[in-house]
Amino acid sequence: MGVLALLRYPVKAMLGESLDAVEVGPSGLRGDRGWVVVDTGTGQRIANKRGPTDPRLRACRAEFLEVSDERLPLRVTLPDGRAVVGDEIEPALSDLLERPVALEPHRDRGEGRLGATGAHHDLAPLHLITTSTLGRLRRAAPSSEWGVHRFRANLLLDDGEERDGFAEDALVGGTLRAPSGLEIKVEIPTPRCVVPTRAHDGLPADPAILRTIVAEHRIDLGAFGNQGCAGAYATISRSGRLATGDRVEVQAPAMPPARSIRDAVAQLEADLVDTRQ
Repeated sequence: MGVLALLRYPVKAMLGESLDAVEVGPSGLRGDRGWVVVDTGTGQRIANKRGPTDPRLRACRAEFLEVSDERLPLRVTLPDGRAVVGDEIEPALSDLLERPVALEPHRDRGEGRLGATGAHHDLAPLHLITTSTLGRLRRAAPSSEWGVHRFRANLLLDDGEERDGFAEDALVGGTLRAPSGLEIKVEIPTPRCVVPTRAHDGLPADPAILRTIVAEHRIDLGAFGNQGCAGAYATISRSGRLATGDRVEVQAPAMPPARSIRDAVAQLEADLVDTRQ
């Protein structure tokens, strides 16, 4: 499999950036999901999945500045095309959203595992999807636009578009090795929510996106139910650098993917119990 695209989303709910190469560690791509916008009056996060969202925020684009002395090592391009950097960002976002907001970094010490990534991820430090899955969905609903940006994945893997699709299922429990020595463990299929149906990065709103995924590919995720899935969540077993054009070696799972899914779900359930006690 080849790495066709690398995508990073430094601020939760904002548009992201395409990368030529990036360091990948336990918390995923360096700079990915490092901040979330918070209403300073209510303390409420303005995010895609956990909490309300705002189309004006979703129209902003965030870039992580690899070399920066700023408190906020970010550049944000606003919907009107104006770019703000560092300490200019929060006042500009407050004006845009018509309420006082701040960018909140992830403060918990991450463990680089499902549910405890060390950043503002929904579940896992890395999210991948294959071209065959996008191709399968495109054939199932050709009138919909199946751009990878809808899914806010970090990694688009090229395995061809003519295969049956949902190739991620066979990778669950297995490992992807990059030339740098980076090792990615594929953990669990990605259950989809309403986010991919929203207008995003030039793609129109389309409720048929989620309906098609549910119709084409439901997976039993135990206590989390039968979910429409596309893509996979992954963790990092060994840090390293990843570049567009890299070929990744696939190490087959040691156990059937269904068992790996059951184990991952059981661990997530146990973690949820621990956090509620």
